Amino acid sequence: MSSPSRLEAFISEPRNVIVAGIRKDGRPHLSPNWFFWDGEKFYVSTTSKRVKYNVFRRDPRVELVVDDATGHRYVHVSGTVEIREDVRAELPRFRAIREKHGRTVPPDEELAAELIADNRVLLAITPSGAPQTWTAVGLD
Repeated sequence: MSSPSRLEAFISEPRNVIVAGIRKDGRPHLSPNWFFWDGEKFYVSTTSKRVKYNVFRRDPRVELVVDDATGHRYVHVSGTVEIREDVRAELPRFRAIREKHGRTVPPDEELAAELIADNRVLLAITPSGAPQTWTAVGLD
């Protein structure tokens, strides 16, 4: 298992997380997303019009892979999703996702209006176990 500091550094870098859920017919649904980890939960922004919104409304089980496409390093995490639809209450997390990935973030009122107009929701993902139980490859 990798050291906690290396794991934390890896998932703090601006990279994608592949989010996998289970479609109604049993097939997997996967999508790359920006994310933010606050030490307890992963946060992913999506819209209520995307497939993953309906996937996780029906079944909150999730698998995540944070990948380094150039160095064969990755972290795999199992967990559950809670869909948070109160944009104003979640502004700090929406802001954190954008800031982590280098996007300019407007003032709160402008950001909230933009997120609401886009039908944004926040996926709050709670890992099934502590970081030391996650699969981490190449982070030694």
